[in-house]
Amino acid sequence: MKILKAQEMSQVDLKATRDIGIPSFLLMENAGLRVLQVIKKEFPNAKKILFFIGKGNNGGDGLVAVRHLYLSGYKVDYFLVHGEELKGDALLNLSILKNLGCYPLTEKPHKDYDLIVDAIFGTGFKPPIKGHVVEWINFINTSQIPVLSVDIPSGLSADSSYVYEPSVKADITVTFEFPKVCHILHPSAKRCGKIYVASIGLPKFLAEEVKREVLEKVRVFKREPDVHKGKMGHVLLVGSSVGKTGALIMSAKSATRTGSGLVSVGVPRGLNQVFEIALTEEMSIPLEGEDRLSEKSADMIIQMQDSFSAIGVGMGMGTYQEGETIVKKLIKHIKKPLLLDADAINNLANTKDLNILKEREYPTVLTPHVGEFARLSGYEKDFIVHNLIDTAQEFSQKWNCFLVLKSSRTVISTPDGYAFVSLRGSPAMAKGGSGDVLSGILTSLMGRGIPLLDALKLGVFLHGLAGEIAERKRHTESVKALDIVEEIPSAYNQIENESYPPVLHYLS
Repeated sequence: MKILKAQEMSQVDLKATRDIGIPSFLLMENAGLRVLQVIKKEFPNAKKILFFIGKGNNGGDGLVAVRHLYLSGYKVDYFLVHGEELKGDALLNLSILKNLGCYPLTEKPHKDYDLIVDAIFGTGFKPPIKGHVVEWINFINTSQIPVLSVDIPSGLSADSSYVYEPSVKADITVTFEFPKVCHILHPSAKRCGKIYVASIGLPKFLAEEVKREVLEKVRVFKREPDVHKGKMGHVLLVGSSVGKTGALIMSAKSATRTGSGLVSVGVPRGLNQVFEIALTEEMSIPLEGEDRLSEKSADMIIQMQDSFSAIGVGMGMGTYQEGETIVKKLIKHIKKPLLLDADAINNLANTKDLNILKEREYPTVLTPHVGEFARLSGYEKDFIVHNLIDTAQEFSQKWNCFLVLKSSRTVISTPDGYAFVSLRGSPAMAKGGSGDVLSGILTSLMGRGIPLLDALKLGVFLHGLAGEIAERKRHTESVKALDIVEEIPSAYNQIENESYPPVLHYLS
């Protein structure tokens, strides 16, 4: 499912009406009927409903729903926030209601209702809300009555995750044909509540040029009956330093759980004994260095790289001048799929030389969280959070790399400008080690020889879903990173059976 911005949605509407000939009045009718459908589904006991109606098409959608509720015997009132300034299809729907004997409120509404429907501003609105409308947004938010928003909660921007004030706090949002950026990214997504994406008869191909998509389904690549461990990839995970050995241990365990035929860890020689004790299925390779890796360790990895199908670097590595040299050497000389995580990213950022990414001929994947990406890109953290998709797309195209940008949502972006947003995951995963688990999962799948983008999609989805399962079995506060590792098998099963709970709810 594509993720649209306001102007893109406007173009889809225009093409549908102008080029295909679908009447705009019909689209408005369909939208209003979808709102009605969700009201009956989500609020079956609501008999007294209040609509706040704006002057644009969003208000028109609301008026259609008012009409059908009125004809179905509901006690329904509607308040025209801008008076009778409506035009076009919205004005026509107002006239129909009046002809039926259903007139707008002439006095300020009270709070004796079972449901409030917010149909004030839609995707075309540019925040912030000003003037007298502020009063009605505050009325809605302080009413203690359930709220359903039409298209987007009034006051938000369709194009951003930023929470503008004032804006409606919705329990349910019904948007049309495609989700918008504000529905997908936090913190604005929290204001949307439960999200329905309702079809109103717009052809999906009208948005085929949009390069943003929700990651909703992934493919598990099954083993052939005659497979052996040599065909399932041998991955090398490199990193660790004193005090941070756990990061690489968690990555190694997650790589094995994900399905690698062989997993090796490249660690400072002085710390090798820790890994010999902690790891059973995985192998350790002592590299040059005592408390942390020395520059010579990079030369060792480069010399032995033909033994591995993919290499992941950075987990628990530490940031230091020699670390910068190690990362630069590996980027320049590794002729395998290469994943850079954690301190590999921080060391790269400290070099101030990202051109070496451009020059690589082999796939490069960077997996930063927002703080690491801020150091790497130069953007402020808040700007990244509110423009998560755009900044990821820009970076991948500029520096010729795949990016897995981790926040409350995870964005996978590609060198050719596509972005895929995973909605899987849980607040329980906001703990140290979760990212190390993901790096092991992704490196494992990258080493399998399956298409790289498919590997990244599956890995991100698998990681988030495993976190959700761990939370359900334990408690939000008690999930550890290794609990996520232990739920990878359950996540695989749910993916294969498509038995995971939806995040977006579709009405077709």
